[in-house]
Amino acid sequence: MSIETYIGFDVGTKRTGIAIANSLTRQAHGMNVVKNHKDGSTNWKGFDDIVNSHKVSMFVVGLPLNIDGKEQEMTYVARSFGKKLTQRYGINVEFVDEYLSSNEAKKQLKYSHKHPNAKRGEVDKYSSQLILQTWLNEN
Repeated sequence: MSIETYIGFDVGTKRTGIAIANSLTRQAHGMNVVKNHKDGSTNWKGFDDIVNSHKVSMFVVGLPLNIDGKEQEMTYVARSFGKKLTQRYGINVEFVDEYLSSNEAKKQLKYSHKHPNAKRGEVDKYSSQLILQTWLNEN
């Protein structure tokens, strides 16, 4: 039996939350946040370190849609990021609707009292966990 590893992303303009899961446990865990460069460009070195340290089978990228399920500006940013992931690492990407994942992450982090101020990096990391867990539950 081969165990597959999945990495999920909550893509943002300043930083991207990253989560990991595998096909055995099917439980996502937030693992890291990669900050973009100050000029807004993607910090590929940060992603290289993470991706190259795991045998990744699939990437899962949160797709931010609006309340009506329609695409918005960040939807295109996420799609572009997914395309670049596949080009850079040769690993397929699946997208999952991430509507309200950041709001849910903030609510849960504050509620659990782990992060009373719900620091943005922790929110992004937890959002990526929710995105990846959603994909795991749907597949």
